[in-house]
Amino acid sequence: MIEARANIEIPIYYHPGQKRVFFDCQAKKRIVVKGRRWGLTRGMANLAIELLLDGVSPGLWVDTVNSNIDRYVERYFFPILRYLPPAIWMWRQQKKELEINGHKLDLRSADRPEVIEGFAYRFIFLNEAGIILRDEYLWHNTIQPMMLDYDPLVIIGGTPKGSGLFKLLADQAQEGKNGWAYFHFTSFDNPYLTKSQIDELMEDMPESVAKQEIYAEFISDASRVFKKVEKAIGARPEPKKSDKTYYAGIDLARLKDYTVVIILDQNGNQVYIDRFNLIDWAIQRERIAQALRDYRAYALIDLTGVGDPIYEDLRNMGLSIEGYKLTNETKRHIIQSLMVAFETERIKIFDDKILVNELNNFECEITESGSIRYSAPEGYHDDCVIALALANYARQKYAGLGPIIWRPE
Repeated sequence: MIEARANIEIPIYYHPGQKRVFFDCQAKKRIVVKGRRWGLTRGMANLAIELLLDGVSPGLWVDTVNSNIDRYVERYFFPILRYLPPAIWMWRQQKKELEINGHKLDLRSADRPEVIEGFAYRFIFLNEAGIILRDEYLWHNTIQPMMLDYDPLVIIGGTPKGSGLFKLLADQAQEGKNGWAYFHFTSFDNPYLTKSQIDELMEDMPESVAKQEIYAEFISDASRVFKKVEKAIGARPEPKKSDKTYYAGIDLARLKDYTVVIILDQNGNQVYIDRFNLIDWAIQRERIAQALRDYRAYALIDLTGVGDPIYEDLRNMGLSIEGYKLTNETKRHIIQSLMVAFETERIKIFDDKILVNELNNFECEITESGSIRYSAPEGYHDDCVIALALANYARQKYAGLGPIIWRPE
């Protein structure tokens, strides 16, 4: 509907499900469990703007990481804010603060909940609750104390991500405890998406992931790509043995990421890992080359971004290495191969905290554009996962070739 405030028309529209949550509900505290692309983020952005225009302030929006906040402000807030006179609103990107007619909305990432504490708000929106409420400190120590002063409007919503606090709060709301209202919507409940679009989206999606991402069901560990990770722990570092063939995967650092080299033997046992960043490329190249020489390993290296020149240098050293360009499709291929290796118990890995955490956090999700993406959650690393997936794929690709006879430079 077109809302008129002080002779200003803003094009804010809500579909029927959004109206139920935002306007038809009398409860001040609301839980929204929804399928991907139902429209919660856009709807809450619209509602936040309306509340500020009505003088309801201050407000708080909590999300996963600052990069997501910037993206949401650009995609959902700015198209509406541009209908307002420039003099009455301001977005302070560094402070992550939106002001309309002197009324303020703080937008904060959940990665450091302690810096959010100490304030009271008249409305609080928690987006991507399935992710951010994995840190129970955020809820118990940060958000709940904020609800004491003003009896604020609180909307907590997101797509389920396994079990945990979000599920507990949803279960309590479904039972009507403590005045909470509960809403459940699937992706099919967005009238702007067609059934054929969603069906096409689900074609290559594991059933458990479809139940979670599309039908908004709480499925334990559904978003975890790799099963039986803990059962695969047990490999130990070992030097090269003459009767074994070795396979390496190399993921190169980009910006704040890490370069990771992982080597497997012919039986799928991890024998080596190296992980480093903030090192000159020449030193990285030599470090990688030495590992490949030591194990005489067949290697695959990620060519995405900075990979090409390093790959060419390593090839010119006489190493048995091939480049692998990571696209959404090629990444899916090596990740699914690694999934099978874990599920069929054909791989053994180190008891390495960083590696294990990356494997357990790695997810299959639906992007805003509707494609399926395998990746770490926003703000986390997946360098070890990619290196391991490349090493595992190299083991399949070069199976049967036998140990490398060393070719000197």
